[in-house]
This record gives sequence, C-alpha cells and structure tokens, in this order.
Amino acid sequence: MNNQVEIIKKVSTLIDRKKYADAKFLLLKFMDENKNIKIDLKFYYQLYQAFNALRDFKNAKKYIEKCLKINGDNHIFLNNLANIFLLEKNIVKAEKFYLKSLEKKKDYLIANINIAIFYEQIGNLEEAKKFYLKAIDLSPKSISIYYNLSRLDKTFITEKIAVFLDNHLKKEKVKLVDKAYSFFLLAECERKKRFFNKEIELLKKAHQNLFDADININNQSLSYWLNIISNEYDKFNFINEKKDNELKNLNPIFIVGLPRSGSTVVETLMSSGNTIVENLGETNILNGAIVSNFTSIKDKKINYIDLRKINEIIFNFLENKNILNQKRKFFTDKSLENFFYIEIILKIFPNAKFIHTFRKLEDNIFAIFHQALKLSWTHSLENILKYIDNYLKIINFYEKKYPTKILSIDLEELTNKPEEVSKRLYKFCGLNWSENVLKFYNRKDLVISTASNIQIRKDLNKYDHDKYRPYKEFLKIFTNKYDWL
Repeated sequence: MNNQVEIIKKVSTLIDRKKYADAKFLLLKFMDENKNIKIDLKFYYQLYQAFNALRDFKNAKKYIEKCLKINGDNHIFLNNLANIFLLEKNIVKAEKFYLKSLEKKKDYLIANINIAIFYEQIGNLEEAKKFYLKAIDLSPKSISIYYNLSRLDKTFITEKIAVFLDNHLKKEKVKLVDKAYSFFLLAECERKKRFFNKEIELLKKAHQNLFDADININNQSLSYWLNIISNEYDKFNFINEKKDNELKNLNPIFIVGLPRSGSTVVETLMSSGNTIVENLGETNILNGAIVSNFTSIKDKKINYIDLRKINEIIFNFLENKNILNQKRKFFTDKSLENFFYIEIILKIFPNAKFIHTFRKLEDNIFAIFHQALKLSWTHSLENILKYIDNYLKIINFYEKKYPTKILSIDLEELTNKPEEVSKRLYKFCGLNWSENVLKFYNRKDLVISTASNIQIRKDLNKYDHDKYRPYKEFLKIFTNKYDWL
C-alpha cells in the first residue's frame, strides 16, 4: 500500500481502536518507503496522535510542530503543543500556546478547560476560576467542570446549583460520568450541613457511576490489584537480566504508599533543595512496562519478568525526559503503586531509595473515598479496605527485607516537625538539606497535578485529627474482618 490517502484512512481506524503502536508502525514505514513525496498534514497529525498516546512526548512534539509549520493558525494544534509544554513543565510556553489557541478560537471548550487546569496546577487559582467559569458558560451540562471549580472555590456549590444538579440527574439521558460528578457535588452539600449519612450514600452512588462509566477496564484493573499482583509480588522469576544495565548508576527516589497520605508534600520537599532532583510525578511507567511484559498463564499467576524489555522501556522513557543527561541523575517517581514492584525496581535501579508515606489509616480511607480518583479500587469502601490490607502486608514484607532501602514518613510527624523530618529525608537520600526545602510554597516553578495542589501552596498545616472523625462509624461493619481497624 503506497497511497497516502489510503494509509491515512487505515490509520484513522487503528487510532479509533486505540491500536497506537500499529498506527505508528504503519505511518513510519510509509514515510521510510516514500521519502521523496510531500507528506500530508493529516499524516503528521496522526503521527502526533500515535506518539502522544504512547507517551513518547518528544516525538509527539516533533510532529505537532510540523503540523503548525503547515498551519500555524490551527487552534487544535496550538492547544496540543501547549499540553506537551505543560508536561515538560515549561510554564511560559504552555501559557503562551494555550492563549494563542484561544486567540484563534475563543469558544474552544477544550482549550478553556486546559488553561484552567494549567493555572490550577501552577497555583494561579483566580485565573483558573475565570476559565472554568467560561467553560461552564460554553458547556453548562458538563458537570466535571463544576467539580473542578468546586475544589478551588468551596462557596461555588450553592443551593441553586444543588437544585440544578438534582434536576439534571432526573433526566433520562445523563452520562454516567456526569451522574458521578453530580453525586460528588451533592455529597459536598450534605457534608457542609453535617448530614454525614446522606453524604456517604451520595458518595457511594458517585463512585458506582464512575466505576460503571468504564466498567470493563475497571473490572480488569480491580482484579489485577486485588487478586493478581497482590498474590504474586514475591514470586517473580527474572529472565534476561543485564549486568551492564545502563540505569544502574541512576539515583531514583520512589515515593510509595496510599493516595492522600502526604506523598505530594514529600515529593515537593525532595525537589525544593539545592541539589537538582527532577520531579517526574506519577509516571506509572513501571506498572505499564510490567503489566505489558509479564507472561500470564491460565491461573493468572505471573511467571516471568523480562528485565531486558522493561529496562528498554524505562531507558527510552528517561531518555525522553532528558534524565540520562544530568550529572548526578537524581529524580523522584510518585507512582504510589510501586510498592508492589520493589523487587523488580531494585533489579533495574540498584541505587533506588523508597520513601513510604503514611497516615492514620481511618483518616486515609475517607480521604480517598471523598475524592474522584481514577483508580478502580477506590470506588467502594470495601475495595479500599481490601487494597489497604494487601498494601500493609506487602510494605511490611519489604520493610523487613530491605530495611536500608525504605524510609517510612508519618504525615502527622512531618507536619508537626517539618525541619527534623525533612532533614531525615534528605540524609536518607544522600542529599544536602537547606532552608529552601521548607520554603517550597515560594517556588514559581511548582507544577502540581494531584488533588493536594491547593494545600501545597502554603506552609504545612498541623495534622487535623478531627477532620474525618465523624466517619469512623461507617467502618464498624468491617472491624471484625480487618484486625488493623
């Protein structure tokens, strides 16, 4: 097949089916075999789509820039390039290209939402509110936008909006995701009135709808976390281990544990000192590499871990992030589920250190349940408890096996004694502590994409023991099942 139009048509079908690797292969093969022909704009855009979906942002950027050379006024291309600059934490260029996109098309909903998210992530909350409100004007039935804005402005959800949400839910054709966010917002209303029983019932409905919105993927993911990896974490068989591993001299710091346990605070502290520590955020690169490369047999046990393949995936990812060119090569990865993979990580990164963040478990449970986290196991209290039970078993196992590799940090102790605990963190990681560490909130380059974004913009608050106290009664039915409750 050498007709470019036919290739574009075939690749369009592959992209619709999310077969991005196949799409990339077909496009690059065509380019290699037809070096002297003029490449169509749609062809370059499909290459951008494929590389972007495969998380190869370096090549995605190259091809979206080629699109802009052909059509520099396209608001979609401008917005997509801004997204990549945000991933690169190039704040100036991200803002510039979001605004350029909106110059070309003021009512472009996606760019209005994206620039609102951008301003939220860099801590410019007033600008974020402005663009969220504009997005609501453009799409008044997109309830996820209301949810995003409500996290920034607790006064936004009024009785009037609550009535609107209630009426919206009574309509026959409401998307499951919109139902979910409506229930989350209505639960917030009940929380403000301290009607905690009503709040919990609404949260249950919210989580069920969020789970059902992507039910097949969520069911597969739930089975993996609760039944497969949780039983196989200590039974890995390694093949193709390389003694001359290119990654062995790196100094990665993996932050692991449960969501809402203080991990974002620790990540921010680690990247706020005088030594450059690249903050990679929640890459999920190891989980993706491991899931895609283990051999699964009929009884769902993980047989072999091909270290050469995983090493190659991680090497390419870090090269794409320019980590390999840094002198001391320190970086943090805050993919919290990595506690399942400590054995594998140490095979690839022998210098790796692990920071395990934790807090009082009863508080952690409801800190998770209150959020619309896109994690399959967070959508019911029962599954949260099952996941935590596995987490406790596994983290205890590895703390005993590798006591010099894992440092546990209690969120309460960190907020009560920030200097003492942060010095302990830095010493454990082989870094020099400075007073700048505790002045993280003054940073102009701080980009936070997690639910802790708003809290991290100010000095550490003392641990609040009363915040989740009213919810303890909802755990009584589980106390006989879990001895840690």
